[in-house]
Amino acid sequence: MRDYFDLKNLPILEPHRRTLQVSSFDRKADNADFGQFLYQNADGSMVLFDEMGKGCIKSIWATNATEETTLCFYFDGNTTPRYTTSLRGLFTGDVPELTGTGNTFEERGHYDESDCRVGNCFISIPYTNGLKITATGKLDNIYYHIMYEKYTDDVDMTDADKQSDAYYQAFDENACIESAYTFEKKLELSSGYTNACILNQSGVITAFTVRVPKDTDLSQIQLDIAWDGELISQVAAPLLYMFAQPFGFAEIRSHAVHVHMENDEIVMSMYMPMPFWKEANITLVNLSETPVELTLQMTVEENLYIENETGYFHADFRKGLTELFEDWLIGSFFGRGQIVGIIQTCHGGQYCEGNEHFYINGARTPQINGTGTEDFYLGCYWPNMKYDSPCAGCINDVYLMNDSTLKGSFKYPAGYYRFLHDMPIRFMDGIRLEIQHGAVGQTYSDYSSVCLSYRRPDSLFTQTDFLYVGSEASRVQHSYTAEGASPASLTAKIEAQRKAPVLQKDGLLHSKGKIRFAVAIQPDNDGVCLRRLYDQTHSPQRGIVYADGVRVGDWYTPGYNEATAFADHDFYIPASITAGKKTLQIEIDVPSKYSDFEYTVYTIRKV
Repeated sequence: MRDYFDLKNLPILEPHRRTLQVSSFDRKADNADFGQFLYQNADGSMVLFDEMGKGCIKSIWATNATEETTLCFYFDGNTTPRYTTSLRGLFTGDVPELTGTGNTFEERGHYDESDCRVGNCFISIPYTNGLKITATGKLDNIYYHIMYEKYTDDVDMTDADKQSDAYYQAFDENACIESAYTFEKKLELSSGYTNACILNQSGVITAFTVRVPKDTDLSQIQLDIAWDGELISQVAAPLLYMFAQPFGFAEIRSHAVHVHMENDEIVMSMYMPMPFWKEANITLVNLSETPVELTLQMTVEENLYIENETGYFHADFRKGLTELFEDWLIGSFFGRGQIVGIIQTCHGGQYCEGNEHFYINGARTPQINGTGTEDFYLGCYWPNMKYDSPCAGCINDVYLMNDSTLKGSFKYPAGYYRFLHDMPIRFMDGIRLEIQHGAVGQTYSDYSSVCLSYRRPDSLFTQTDFLYVGSEASRVQHSYTAEGASPASLTAKIEAQRKAPVLQKDGLLHSKGKIRFAVAIQPDNDGVCLRRLYDQTHSPQRGIVYADGVRVGDWYTPGYNEATAFADHDFYIPASITAGKKTLQIEIDVPSKYSDFEYTVYTIRKV
């Protein structure tokens, strides 16, 4: 399986590796983003992760990690845990298989002089037939999020538990990517546009470096890059943001971006590959009247990527004032691709605490739903001290910049970066990335953000059918039948941001038995996605899915939420079952508990 710490893999789009997250976010959409779990076991233990089938945990983040909380990891349906450890011990070496490079427990906050240590584990934890993680002991004040990938049964998981040389290089503080530059040009940027370089052939930029004297003001310089003759530039952002430098020089030692001082020069380098097939047009724009001198260096190599399977590098910038109770929009993109990085600044009001909400492939429920802005950037307890890591960092320390008080910390803007080498956030039919400002989006703040991604404009999803379970006509049309079902009518919010809509739907609750229905698909396909609207007040829910008589897997939804009861959930059927067919006969065998209100059917287009 591709490892994205090996940066050359970042542009390669792998849409069938689904990216998901579970966390302790507040189900009531308030700010109590701690002590929340998927559900409670009969023995009183709390479940913080529970998946069936194939998958791989790519990172675990937690704070308030004490010895008083005990975790048990149950693999493949076994009743005996493979790992038993305290939550703190998970990050400090109690589990030999999860010890060493990529597992840290560090101080990253100043809050009230409390214990502001946070654990981050980037060691992959693959599973082939499910994984459940339970917690006992002290549970009331734990913050956590777990990012993971989910696979269909036909995915080859060979080497899923092995870390590459690039992974170890990323976590080596003394390692630095070395590059032999093939292009170098000294530029004097007068006011307005300066064309820095036009490359009229296929290639891939593997290193992009800017060198300037240490006192140079680059705050008014914009970077503009158009790939392959596009009229709308795919890269359009302030130059400093590209190197996580929104406030001027700060040393950065992440894996993809490296900034340091060398002989009274600031050297800023980005190592995310930028492939193109016809042309690269690189322009720098000086928005001030003051001329600026800089040196641009690039490494341009042969482009060996397969064009239709590879995304163009994009950088999308936004800046403005937040809107009351509306999440800050990081970006909303169509087509297919993967998000690989976000750089963000926040100023004014209580701008910490806000949860990220990432909506993938048009789902109404965020598949990435976190516990706070500083937590998304792998810190804890704002205000944060400056820190750098391969995947995330805080750019400045607002606590120390004024008078080392919480009140004084609000005088300065805070800056963060997050590079998703652990798990690019993939999409096949667009994505919308939002983050709260303040605890629940209640602040008037000044925000800015750059979203880094690899994208292509064509979507892989085509909606080919829709079944409304509450409609008799729709059930008849799809030959829908259900054993052991009872009518259900629900008026509730859908799990999303605070201003999520209230839905009123009719559906069915199933206690046991088989559900059968037929759906229309397109024959020339690369699989099918079924999206189900269901009621989260019944948990956990499980349905064993068959397509045309072939068992596909378990449609398992373990999360419990009575405050925002409606949720969308996707289930994927591989092309080995769906290819060449116009219809699918779906059978869902319910062992004990299941609910359904709607099914939306998407045929996945072949690349």
